[in-house]
Amino acid sequence: MNDTNDNPTRDDYLRRLDDAMRDLPHGVAAEIRAGVTEELAGLDATQAAQRIADLGDPADIARGARDELPGAPVIVAPLPAPKPPVTQTRGFAIVAALALSFGGFVVPGVGWVVGAVLVLLSSMWRLWEKAVAILVPLAALLLVVIVGSAMWMTTGEVQSGSASGTSAAPDPLNNPLVPGWYEVIWLTVVVGGLLLIPASGLWLLWRMRGRAAS
Repeated sequence: MNDTNDNPTRDDYLRRLDDAMRDLPHGVAAEIRAGVTEELAGLDATQAAQRIADLGDPADIARGARDELPGAPVIVAPLPAPKPPVTQTRGFAIVAALALSFGGFVVPGVGWVVGAVLVLLSSMWRLWEKAVAILVPLAALLLVVIVGSAMWMTTGEVQSGSASGTSAAPDPLNNPLVPGWYEVIWLTVVVGGLLLIPASGLWLLWRMRGRAAS
């Protein structure tokens, strides 16, 4: 049986193992070295080389022993980042803006209200931007109602006066094919209000450009 000092490969492996285990407690390092020495005892150079290949790199042996020590830090794989809520995504914001623009035309009244609620839930816009997009069309709708009521009352008074015979003589220059001033105002207010509804949602899409989901 050969002595361990007669095998340079074995001696080099044990030397590398000692270097790798310098920071291990003495008792642990001595126990590991004794076990490896016993594994390699009585082997010739070829057999020792094969056994060394099976044992692996001394640095790996030392690392495994270090990880098993009490109080060794536990390496925890980082958890994947949680997905943001749906209301914080760009897709939700785009759907909300489009619903605000055209939902009222698809489902009159209800569609616009749904779009307004979605816009309020989205985190892609500032509060003042949501207020402008929602309140401006509402103000336009209120203006349509006020102007329409005024026109209706004015028209009713003219017709009442005509029926009682107290109205002024008809203006010969008045062409029935040309809309009256009240009709022009009414048409302007209605068309302007209808244009504001899709414009408000498209404005929100424009304001959203370049912003990252929060």
